[in-house]
Amino acid sequence: MLLRAAAEAFDELPYNAVTVADIARRANLAKGTVYLYFATKEELFLQLALEQLGEWLGDVEVALAGDEAPAAPEALAELLARSLAARVRLARLLALQHAVLEHNVAPAVVLAWRRGMLAQTLQTAALLERRCAALRPGDGLRFMLHLHAAAIGLHQMTHPAPELAAPLACPTIEPLRLDFTAALQAHAAALLRGLPPTAAT
Repeated sequence: MLLRAAAEAFDELPYNAVTVADIARRANLAKGTVYLYFATKEELFLQLALEQLGEWLGDVEVALAGDEAPAAPEALAELLARSLAARVRLARLLALQHAVLEHNVAPAVVLAWRRGMLAQTLQTAALLERRCAALRPGDGLRFMLHLHAAAIGLHQMTHPAPELAAPLACPTIEPLRLDFTAALQAHAAALLRGLPPTAAT
């Protein structure tokens, strides 16, 4: 109930504008009740991010498990990039993870989030290794970590604050503009064609 209320608020407002009071109101609870479950707003949104990540990876796994034939890097890259771009809420949450959501929470909470992320990602990584001949054992997880980092950076670059939308539409800076889906797909395909050596990560 609280995660659903948080998701609804986050879909309508920037993260900074979402308040615990608003989440409580949407869940028909007293504000103090929220703190019985989550010590801070950041902790609540970390849990929401983990839930959303699991749903996305679950969908990816269904798509990957539906065929045992080797898949081209470009096809896998398109699946991953387009499916993540379609999950706007998750992409926004991942972009907030390191700079915002992992602050103002207990270290144990961050550790639990990272462990949950690892457990969910390992299963997807194993399927990627089965479907992509270029991936050696262990490369699937490394690829997913690189993709995660790319998604964070690209989302921040391609989604400026609303008040900057008009100024940044200036034609003179057109070369700096990127499309999130296309850029993430190109990055994923390049990684799948040849991950950097382990020592370079």
